[in-house]
Amino acid sequence: MATYVFDNAMEVARERLLLLEAAADPGTHRVLETIGVGPRWRCLEIGAGAGSIAAWLSERVGPAGYVLATDIDPRFLEPIAAKHPNLDVRRHDVAADELPTGAFDLVHARMVLEHVPERERALCRMAAALAPGGWLVVEAVDFCAEVIDPAVGEDYAERFARAHEARLRMMAGAGFDLTYARGLVRRCRELGLADVANEGRTYMWAGGSTGAEVSRLSWEHLRDRFVAGDYLSDADVDDLQAMYADPRFAVTSPLLMAVWGRRPE
Repeated sequence: MATYVFDNAMEVARERLLLLEAAADPGTHRVLETIGVGPRWRCLEIGAGAGSIAAWLSERVGPAGYVLATDIDPRFLEPIAAKHPNLDVRRHDVAADELPTGAFDLVHARMVLEHVPERERALCRMAAALAPGGWLVVEAVDFCAEVIDPAVGEDYAERFARAHEARLRMMAGAGFDLTYARGLVRRCRELGLADVANEGRTYMWAGGSTGAEVSRLSWEHLRDRFVAGDYLSDADVDDLQAMYADPRFAVTSPLLMAVWGRRPE
């Protein structure tokens, strides 16, 4: 069973996902365009979240194409599927549930596998789901690049450093692999994929920007976990909310590593 710390049932979940899509989608679109996703493609979107990439794919592949969007909690996907006849939605746990083999021209997952304890088995299933010539695209987050602008001041620097360390401990305790993104190129090559390539994306997020709002809502989303595990106090989370809303604050985003490769014909 997959463990995912961001519960879609929580009130802030959809707002956070929509902002995350606004920040991350342009880079994902570029990768999918690079590999040539187009009419008639059969696509599998794993951990589809609020559904922006699934909707984009359904439009890209056209009426003769097909998109299957899966999630452990697909509540945000069903309204989107109603507007796209070539888009199906399925409740699916990539860590525990089987996938059809040899069925898809594209299998894509973003910010999913690093959360999944059975991530190696899941990645193998995803690769096996590719048709000959099909592309696997995996995007995973790595917090190694997340550092503040040194001009923000000592108080914010100390607050950020304490919170950053607390988040790493909490996420690791929940089964998150903090270094997963760094091994994706190697893993894809070991799976026998051809034309393996990658890019890493990070941005400077000023307080109050779309990216900073993603982080602010993430801290709020995980407040109960931080407090219950004695990682941070309620007051600490309140301080983080204010910091990420302050336009004087600036931080580089976590690195989003995108890796793609093709199943040989």
